[in-house]
Amino acid sequence: MTRSVTVYGFGSSFTYGVAADDVDLLIIHPDADAASCELAIQCKRRLMEHIARAHVTMLSVSEEAHFQFIKRARAVRLGTMRKSHLDEDFEVLLAEIRK
Repeated sequence: MTRSVTVYGFGSSFTYGVAADDVDLLIIHPDADAASCELAIQCKRRLMEHIARAHVTMLSVSEEAHFQFIKRARAVRLGTMRKSHLDEDFEVLLAEIRK
């Protein structure tokens, strides 16, 4: 099974479509085991290296369900990053964020 994380955008630039000083991103990873957390951290580092003023939050699926972050922040799904296709998925994700 291929590990993956899902990336969401939230905040003024995604919710209201206005220019913002920062880019707020949420990474949802499957669970709290080491492999899941390591992939989320790797994706966070990559996003922060390529997006100026990125603020990245990471939550496991269960943490997100507890806090209902996606609903409360009105986050929009931007894409998935799979460990087996990280480079390709990252390019697609960057294009979506920069729209």
